[in-house]
Amino acid sequence: MIQLPEAELVVAAPVAPWMDEGGFRPNVTVTTFAFPGTVTQLSTVVMAALLTSLADPYLLSVDPVPHLEAVRRMEYLHRGSGGLIHCTLLLLLENGLAGTVTTSCAANQLGAYDEVLGSIALSATMKDSSNG
Repeated sequence: MIQLPEAELVVAAPVAPWMDEGGFRPNVTVTTFAFPGTVTQLSTVVMAALLTSLADPYLLSVDPVPHLEAVRRMEYLHRGSGGLIHCTLLLLLENGLAGTVTTSCAANQLGAYDEVLGSIALSATMKDSSNG
C-alpha cells in the first residue's frame, strides 16, 4: 500500500458552539517529502494513496494549476468523522521535493469555509532549502 508521510503542520478551526459533538473541524494539513519523479508520477502516487487509504473516496477533479506554484489540484470526498468530508489537495513539486497542502471540511460546511480554506492553500510556496 502506498502511504504518504505524516503531516508536518495541521491548522484546525476552533471548536464552535454550533458543531455537533464529534463533528468535523475544518483544517489545513501540510506535508513535504522527497520525490524524484515527474508531476504525472507524483499525481498518480498521491491519487493511489488517497483511493486506498480513505473510506469511500470519490474523486471530483484533478486539474493542472496554471500560473500558480501548485502543479495539480485534486478535489475529492470521503467518509470520515462527522459524515461526508470535502477535501482539496494542492500538489507542489520542485527540485525533488514534493509538498501537499490539503484543506478539509465537512461537506455541509463547504459554503462557510471554502473561500478561506482556498485562500490559505493558495498561499503555499515551496521554500528553496539551499537559501534557508
